[in-house]
Amino acid sequence: MIGLVFFLLVIPTLAKAAESAMDFAYGMAIAADGTQALYEIDIPAAVYRAVTRADLGDVRVFNGQGEVVPHALRPRVAVKEQAGGPVSLPSFPLWGEGTNKLDELKLRIDKRGDGAIVEVHSGGKSSAEKKLRGYLLDASALPQALTTLEFAWQSAGSFIGTVRIEGSDDLAHWRVLADNAALARLSFAGHQVARTRVELRAARAKYLRISWPESQVPLVALTVLAEPSPIVVASPRLWQSFAVAPSSGKSGEYAYDLGGAFTFDRLRVRLPQVNTLVQLQVLSRVKRSDQWRPATSALVYRLRERDAEVASPEIIVTSHGERYWLLRIDQKGGGVGSGDLGIEIGWVPHKLVFAARGSGPFQLAYGSSRVKPAALAIDALIPGYKTKAEFKVARATLGEPVTLAGVSRLGASRDFKTLMLWGGLILGVTLLGWMALRLSRQVSNPPAASQTTENSH
Repeated sequence: MIGLVFFLLVIPTLAKAAESAMDFAYGMAIAADGTQALYEIDIPAAVYRAVTRADLGDVRVFNGQGEVVPHALRPRVAVKEQAGGPVSLPSFPLWGEGTNKLDELKLRIDKRGDGAIVEVHSGGKSSAEKKLRGYLLDASALPQALTTLEFAWQSAGSFIGTVRIEGSDDLAHWRVLADNAALARLSFAGHQVARTRVELRAARAKYLRISWPESQVPLVALTVLAEPSPIVVASPRLWQSFAVAPSSGKSGEYAYDLGGAFTFDRLRVRLPQVNTLVQLQVLSRVKRSDQWRPATSALVYRLRERDAEVASPEIIVTSHGERYWLLRIDQKGGGVGSGDLGIEIGWVPHKLVFAARGSGPFQLAYGSSRVKPAALAIDALIPGYKTKAEFKVARATLGEPVTLAGVSRLGASRDFKTLMLWGGLILGVTLLGWMALRLSRQVSNPPAASQTTENSH
């Protein structure tokens, strides 16, 4: 009975013992000043080579007391937007005679070689007899589309009106970008009412033309600020080179062992000889014993003409942490020729955020087949993550990799705690079964002495 109590109470306690840095193969010191609550680090390539899980579930952060501190992984963003500030557009007034329409105005437009407008001349009568009919805006210097125009003008009193905005790339053919767009600036019931912005829905045009109805008061001394649409740029990627494996199998097949669970999304193929163009198939597998599974196909080339050389672009591929990859080259045209066929994989690194609980120094530990994922959801760790009021997260840096428990933590061997737990459970169930069997026999076969006593009465 004492043994049963021991296994049912003590063994589960052993199984739930706190994790320590020695449960992991490797580690890196984290340099953090300790003045902030949250810190962020970029996961380097060395971590991806050693982890046993593609989701980085075997990564932990320990404080100076050897305690695990809360951590989360930021969602990876392959592309991001860079918003530009408002840009003042050069503005040129358009003067007309009588009721002439904009397309009927006699204009001479001087431009530079890059398309920028230098000056606009209005022909016809003297300036005193002309009427301001609109403005020509030069947006040729902006590579992005425009999302918003912010208007400012001079007016003696209140103003309510509309404008028509047209766009052109050659100053000859115009298309409507916004019609009857309202503008207002007035005082009402002690409040200042201003409507000076016009949305363009990301319109792209080198030149803009602003006009208003014939009966409306002209917009004098108009200035316009344009807000360009955000520029979409690719996030910085880490790149790792790999040489072809010694035994690549069949002719035209080149195998690669990445040595870890890299979840990459870009692939470069380094052709050994110039003026090579081949069609290839990309395949992958998790284990050596698995069958190859197609990932994608692509046309790759390396061509040279005179002193200029051009190579095929990066191949977009989806990786789920497969370790083994294969390039199968179409042998038409002689394949890739002699020489080594290398590859480079590129990926957007994870960003790990951790809470600086306890005192330092803090340490990143990674690589273990014995632990389960413990990362929190990012919005559970960072207050205001989904809003603009995100809690401040400071940057921290990592030191060089050091060995903790070593490669023994990377294998799939059964650990002591798990064996003790299962052994205790099996023994406990056996003891309970034996006790139940013994009790049932006692109930069905009472002792003879007890039966004699009852008969004597």
